[in-house]
Amino acid sequence: MGNEEKRQFAHILLLLFAFLLKYLDRFSAALLVLGLLIIMVLVVPRTKARLHFYRRQEQAFSQGAIIYFVTLFFLVLIFPLHIVAASWAILALGDGSATLIGRHFKATELPWNSNKTYVGSMAFVIFGAIGAAVLLWWTLPDVAFAAMLGYGLRAAIVAAVVESLPIRINDNATVALASALTLSFLL
Repeated sequence: MGNEEKRQFAHILLLLFAFLLKYLDRFSAALLVLGLLIIMVLVVPRTKARLHFYRRQEQAFSQGAIIYFVTLFFLVLIFPLHIVAASWAILALGDGSATLIGRHFKATELPWNSNKTYVGSMAFVIFGAIGAAVLLWWTLPDVAFAAMLGYGLRAAIVAAVVESLPIRINDNATVALASALTLSFLL
């Protein structure tokens, strides 16, 4: 397994922390995400675990990992926690799956971004939508799962389009923000 695959599996596994948001208030959730950020900045660089979070050219820290948690921290401060949980699912599962699947299948590149493929974008939407639906249903169990899947699908589509754009802003920020804004509009 290559470095990028390890990074993406770590990216996806971090989603497990989103399940805790059901039991936390905003302050506790902010402390959780801030704690994860501190671990990424102070602990991971001193261990072999950095091989799973850092690109080969990153020596002192992983910019993507820091943006991942800084963005989640701001989402916790701004949005209801069920929206944060679903956005975290889209970020973790959607974005992670797009990379893992998109890199392993020969597929047509998107016309507006040759670094992205139709297969990767479809994986993003499918896994992001399922992840968002599960986290929405987990945090709001009184709402029908089918409705949650519809909300998750719409948010994942918007986030996948944003992720595919050839812009120079880290997709950990744009995907999480786009999905949170979409979900806040829908819910």
